[in-house]
Amino acid sequence: MFNKIFINKSNLLHNLNYIKNFLDGRKICVMVKANAYGHGMSEIAECLKDEDVSFGVSNQEEAFSLREITDKQIIIFGAVENYKRIIDSNIDFAVFSYNQIKNILNMQKNIKPKMHLCLNTGMNRYGINDKNEFLKIIKLLKKHKIELSGIYTHFSSLTTDEKYTERQKRLFYDFCYLLPSEWKTQTHVGGGKTVFENIDAQMFRSGIEIYGYGDKNLLPVMSVTSQIVDTVKVKKDEHVGYLCGYTTQKDITVGAIPLGYGDGLPRKLSNKLQIEFNNNILQNVGNICMDCFMVNIDKSKAKIGDNVVIMKDATQLAKLIGSTEYEVLTNFCKFRGERIIE
Repeated sequence: MFNKIFINKSNLLHNLNYIKNFLDGRKICVMVKANAYGHGMSEIAECLKDEDVSFGVSNQEEAFSLREITDKQIIIFGAVENYKRIIDSNIDFAVFSYNQIKNILNMQKNIKPKMHLCLNTGMNRYGINDKNEFLKIIKLLKKHKIELSGIYTHFSSLTTDEKYTERQKRLFYDFCYLLPSEWKTQTHVGGGKTVFENIDAQMFRSGIEIYGYGDKNLLPVMSVTSQIVDTVKVKKDEHVGYLCGYTTQKDITVGAIPLGYGDGLPRKLSNKLQIEFNNNILQNVGNICMDCFMVNIDKSKAKIGDNVVIMKDATQLAKLIGSTEYEVLTNFCKFRGERIIE
């Protein structure tokens, strides 16, 4: 295949061990939702098969696919439908209300679902924020002789609003205090850089950090490469690509690279993207197409069949489009090519 994503296992394990230094032996849940932030869920699971980690996903489809390749703890953090299959597959899942839990327990007698109750401490996305409802849930579960497998919250503004974060922490601790002392419920937190914060929890969900972003000591795990598959000589004052997206100032030679926004390369990078070839920088010219983009290969000696590096660091691309590493990386969920562990 022309297009390849390389997963640097050494960098991934470096990031994991760096994070562990902040956690004093507490657990890590590696978030592999959205195809492991574009890296490849099966590839990341393979790299971490010998590590003491849990995995977090967004939906039941991701969980079922992951269960086929690992027996580690899997937690679904989004809404689910097929509770029976989830329970039968030994998959943990999030719950968001008393009524939801009641309906699950009424579905079938003698089930032991591994439920993690979402606490809404200020994200205002999922979960409960009422202590009376929390106490009702505890009473209901005691009646059925079931414990919560976990309770968790998600911080919305760790890096931008210290006061709001402290409020979220306080609310989270208040809920944790209400747990029955005999329960072995796991407390966990997530939300951008929680792994580096002094939060009282038993497990920390790590997403962007595990993949190399959010701290200067972390190393990017993913790189994206392709090849030049065609070259075209373009005369001065001619146009390149859709909508006449680039007009030449002189005669140039253009190289075509078979990777486009259909593979996750943001169209907003048009005429901004710079890629590497043999320590040279090749400038994108014209609008990025669904299946390819073009670069000016003058003075580079690049030719058909030569390999090029499209991305080594998502931060650089994120700055060019005014977005975040999250968006750049997860765009590559739809990557049409080969993922290689190196």
